[in-house]
Amino acid sequence: MRDQTIALSAVYQAATMAHELANSGAVRDPQSWETSLASLYRFNVDSTEEVFDRNMSGLALGLNTLIKSFNKDNHYINVMKYTITLLSLASKLQHRPDMLSVIEKGLNDSQVLKTTEEPFNKSVVAKLAQIYSQTISQMQPRVIVAGQPFHLKDQAITEKIRAILLAGIRAAVLWKQVGGGQLQILFKRKAYIDEAKHLLTE
Repeated sequence: MRDQTIALSAVYQAATMAHELANSGAVRDPQSWETSLASLYRFNVDSTEEVFDRNMSGLALGLNTLIKSFNKDNHYINVMKYTITLLSLASKLQHRPDMLSVIEKGLNDSQVLKTTEEPFNKSVVAKLAQIYSQTISQMQPRVIVAGQPFHLKDQAITEKIRAILLAGIRAAVLWKQVGGGQLQILFKRKAYIDEAKHLLTE
């Protein structure tokens, strides 16, 4: 349950930041942003925690959102919708080796755009957004992010939304890999809430 909660919280975290960007034009917590995007580059790891650099504080946003969403806080209805859609897309992506290959190549190509001072600079974010557009955006159901038209027409903001949704897909695939499934969301909400609360205290 620990691994599943970590991965599912990461999906929630990405969905939450996509919601924030669409509605306010900014991400409130830079640490959450960096933790989520960094997970895209951690594949050869020994544990679920290592995908997020063993840093549960970097997943606090997602853990808290999971708890509130599972407690049926209406404020998180859209975030829950995005999360469910990302989980659905991750299931389909696992059967699309062509798209997985495009994503892998894109991530490798984006590595050279990183700088020590700003690993997730505009060029990297733009590349991640392009990867998302070439792959995940071509699948159904599409993640339809609701927000302020002013922000959704801003290219820099929409690129950030696509980049963070790609991180959400990575987390959703991870959730599947550690045994996550739709039935758990329906019947094991209390277990997820309890585990999320425990992780927040670490």
